[in-house]
Amino acid sequence: MATVTGAELFVRALRAEGVDTVFTLIGDHILPIADAAVDHGIRFIDTRHESAAMHMADGWARATGRVAVCLVTGGPGHANVLPGLTVTWTNESPVVQISGRPELVHEGMLAHQELDQVAMAAPISKAAWLVRRPTDIPLAVARAFRLARAGRPGPIHLTIPIDVQEARLDPATLPPLPAPQPAHAPPAPASGLVEQALALLRGAARPVAIVGTAAYYSVPPAALAALAEHLRLPVFTVEQARGLLSDEHELGFGYADPALNAAARLLREADVVLLIGKRLDARIGFGRPPFLAADARIIQVEADPWEIGRNRGVDVAIESDLGAAVEALAAAARRAGATTPHEWLARLRALRAEHLAHLRTLAEDTATPLHPMRVARAVEPFVDADTYVVMDGGDFVQWPRAYLLARKPGHWHRLGPLGHLGIGLPLALGIQAAVPDARVLLFIGDGSVGFYFMEWDTAVRHHLPIVAVLGNDATWGIDNYFQHAYYGRAVATSLRPVRYDRLVAELGGHGEHVEQPDALSAALERAFASRKPALIDVTVRRVPSPLGEAMAARRLAARASLAE
Repeated sequence: MATVTGAELFVRALRAEGVDTVFTLIGDHILPIADAAVDHGIRFIDTRHESAAMHMADGWARATGRVAVCLVTGGPGHANVLPGLTVTWTNESPVVQISGRPELVHEGMLAHQELDQVAMAAPISKAAWLVRRPTDIPLAVARAFRLARAGRPGPIHLTIPIDVQEARLDPATLPPLPAPQPAHAPPAPASGLVEQALALLRGAARPVAIVGTAAYYSVPPAALAALAEHLRLPVFTVEQARGLLSDEHELGFGYADPALNAAARLLREADVVLLIGKRLDARIGFGRPPFLAADARIIQVEADPWEIGRNRGVDVAIESDLGAAVEALAAAARRAGATTPHEWLARLRALRAEHLAHLRTLAEDTATPLHPMRVARAVEPFVDADTYVVMDGGDFVQWPRAYLLARKPGHWHRLGPLGHLGIGLPLALGIQAAVPDARVLLFIGDGSVGFYFMEWDTAVRHHLPIVAVLGNDATWGIDNYFQHAYYGRAVATSLRPVRYDRLVAELGGHGEHVEQPDALSAALERAFASRKPALIDVTVRRVPSPLGEAMAARRLAARASLAE
């Protein structure tokens, strides 16, 4: 009699969720799943390190807004995926991460490669559990996908033992595959709270909105634009929400980071601050002075009640689906009628324009090695509204971060709150896998590129033609600068001036080296035209970025105050 394996049931459950791509590094404990997937048209993109597979899944989720899947073997494979799981958790990306493991029948017997994988994954995921019976697989998969999308998105971990995968079931007794469920059914925002928030915003002289990662997955861009336009409300975007309101919109003011955006220095003067899916975390100074004024009125729109009032009390708390809340606020603002444009907007615009003009002046420097801002300006013509941009590094990438514009949601990506260097290459490859016909551009430092360099092989094998611009100063730049600023000398921050372009070419990609300012544009043209994974290795000057200088200044000021 024909039977169905647990692995076959698992693959069917993935297909029921619309999964057609899995990021993986193959190993013993997932071979049954991999074999079953072949018959269901699932594409496997295999990497050279398990953590890279997780970062690629993160990129896929960011680019598509859908739940991605990362599958690795148990034991060492699971241990290797944990850095990627950590980053994805802090980045709040919806990924279902599955690890195999040795036979469940040997649980607790010190089987070869046995680890308590669920306990290891639990602190760095929204939820983690062990699937003990093949009949539990459909519900486990459906629940994992629903939870990954619910509230503030994030990764879910499942461990599926190999004997659960290999178990055979009578087709007549198979459990049904649950229909895909909505992520959640959150309450609509309370009308009274919407009116309270609207009254504060309309009565403000210096209002701002700061929009964070969670908004990307649930707030329609048109709704955010309508809210801003009806209230003449300046909007700053951070994290995965970059581009949710275009930086080219008259009310889009870019990063909420005073070091990278002069307009953000006025956030400390705001009298009403609307937070949409933005945690009261270090990114915005915990919502406290000097980042925000002590007497600023705070409106927090949140899907997760645990985030409301973290680090600072708020005046209006709207616990709701973020999209529903923004749409309700926009509708109420429309009914209330247009507000008068603020003198506040003119001040913000002037500072923003002044800062961008200053950066363009720096880009006129033609000396060699090249100023990093010269590189950012040269790349600008290659970055249109449809380009996906990824930035990975400590100092070099802060210049394009400060200068280039984010125009569309899901197109602008950074390391995230953890600042986990090295993820840029696999992140960009995951994005390219999700949008094969799009242009994906990676800015990366020579320190960062070393973490997952062999993923250039992954890029070549899977025809993922990202283009990387590498700032090569043979230094761990930002820490070298910090050490000199704090101690007057540097330790363990020197690198060799390696020709990374040659290594990429040896792996089958396109590589070029640039030293002169007038050579970069032509090199980029050739890189994009090659339709190969490409790296442009640019020799750059050691120049501390505005972010590095700001961070060092804060640290030095704190040390001085302790010494008094």
